[in-house]
Amino acid sequence: MKSQKTNPGSGQNRMSRRSFTGSLFSAAIAPVIAGTPLVHGLTAGSKENNAGHELWVSAQGGDAEHYAMSWISAADAQTTSAQPTSVLSGFRGHGAAHHPQQANIMLMFSRSPGTEGIVVDISSGNIIQRFSSPAGHHMHGHGCFSTDGSVLFTTESDYRSGEGKLILRDTRNYKIIAEFLTHGIGPHDVHLMPDAKTLVVANGGLRTHPDSGRTILNLDSMQSSLVYIDSTSGRLLSQHTLNESKASIRHLDVADDGTVAIATQVQRPAMSDNHLVFLAALHKPGEPSLQLLQAPDALISHFNDYMGSVVINNKERIAGFTSPRGDIAGFWHIDSGELVGYHSFHDVCGLTKTRDEQYFVLSNSAGEIRQLSAISLRENKSLRKNYDNMRWDNHMFSITTQATGLFIS
Repeated sequence: MKSQKTNPGSGQNRMSRRSFTGSLFSAAIAPVIAGTPLVHGLTAGSKENNAGHELWVSAQGGDAEHYAMSWISAADAQTTSAQPTSVLSGFRGHGAAHHPQQANIMLMFSRSPGTEGIVVDISSGNIIQRFSSPAGHHMHGHGCFSTDGSVLFTTESDYRSGEGKLILRDTRNYKIIAEFLTHGIGPHDVHLMPDAKTLVVANGGLRTHPDSGRTILNLDSMQSSLVYIDSTSGRLLSQHTLNESKASIRHLDVADDGTVAIATQVQRPAMSDNHLVFLAALHKPGEPSLQLLQAPDALISHFNDYMGSVVINNKERIAGFTSPRGDIAGFWHIDSGELVGYHSFHDVCGLTKTRDEQYFVLSNSAGEIRQLSAISLRENKSLRKNYDNMRWDNHMFSITTQATGLFIS
């Protein structure tokens, strides 16, 4: 397949949108050569068959009757025609979190403005706990654990006041034990930093209310920010903003060295003009400002103002970003800031990496999964899978489970 080289870091490369998108779809990948649950799919098996299983987990489903948390064994996805396992949730999920000390425990959070979360035992395929937002609050679809797994942090909003909150829950029973302000509106993603003490939060800046669904109520005054918060006291440590106030910081990933990759979504109707906005950014430890990741204007335009997921491959030092609105994934080197490639894929949003970091794993709403080499960014087409009747949702997560009495297919 023909490859399209890029001019990394050059925002001034002004090839026409028509000529660029034509080459984009003729070249699927463009590396820079220089740089109460219902469970399906569980069958009895031996512990030896699934010890240390790598699973790819995602919210999925196209309607209320099919919303679920689903997963597929990475080994099965490569070698067999096994189907994913699904646990019906009763709500549309968004993000998920893997318990750091109980490898078979996976949580899923409802999409904004939902109010529910579930705790799933992967080994049995059972929902073992449900938890809800406090009165007057709704979730934003993301959460993370403390290092020891004793505390769960979820991003939520008090829709009466508009204040963004981190809600803290004791994971022995998932009861609320505290709440912190996020010092912004519409907190979306949250991650624990490598120091195991600091939380990084994406304040999307967008205020919503359950009575009006996902309608944004403050487009004129929105202000997004990236904040660092002490996980024990809630103290604000630092706050960073983008020059473009209508770019909503939504999703994050954190490298082993503390570099944060940032995916944004532009609220174009609220802008006073039609200028292009760079959608991917980095924040490096100790730096006072955010670093925009640049690319040719035609490529930025093709992302259609929307980055859906972001994942960092620590081994290759590459951050991948997906755009379901643009039908494309883009990849940047987090040290040089250079664009290193892109891959076109219809409605791509889910993004993770294999346990050995040899591949990026991409999913879409048509039930497809693709794997791209983390070195060349070329797809290994022999590993392409299409799961009928599956609608992978926004995010995908790679986890490793413990040995169980079930073969997870």
